[in-house]
Amino acid sequence: MHFSSNLVPLGFRIAKISGVNRLMSNVLPRSLIEGSLTNVYGDPSKVSPALVDRYYDLARREGNRRALGLRFTQTKRGDKADLIPQLKMPTLILWGQGSLDPCRKAHRFHREIVGSQLVIFDQLGHVPQEEDPVQTVAVASKFITAPN
Repeated sequence: MHFSSNLVPLGFRIAKISGVNRLMSNVLPRSLIEGSLTNVYGDPSKVSPALVDRYYDLARREGNRRALGLRFTQTKRGDKADLIPQLKMPTLILWGQGSLDPCRKAHRFHREIVGSQLVIFDQLGHVPQEEDPVQTVAVASKFITAPN
C-alpha cells in the first residue's frame, strides 16, 4: 500500500505559491499531473497513462488551469462552513484514508452533521470513488436504499 498523504504533491505546492500559481494558467506539464495523481491514489499502480491523459486534457480546457490555481489559494474555511451543523438531510461521507485531506476533517463533518454516516476506505486515497468505483457505489447504493 502506498499512502503519501503527508507529502503534498509538487503540483499542489506550486499552486499555492503566489505568482507562480499564475504560471499554471499557461503551463501545466503532463509530468506534474502524473506525479500528483500517483501521490493521491492509495494504489499508484492504478494510475494509467489513459488516466493521466484524461486529467491532462481536462486541465488544458479553457479556464480550468486558472480555476485550479485559484482553488489552491483558498486556505481558509468558506464563509458557509458554520452552516454545516444545520444540515438535516441524510448525509453519506466517503473518505479515503490516504486522502490529502486528513481523516480528522471527515470526522469533523460526521460530528457536525447529525445522523450522518461516515465510511473511511483504508486502502483508497483522495478520490475513492474514482479509484474503486465498485466499492464506493456499493456503499452509496446501500445508503440510498436504506429506510430513513
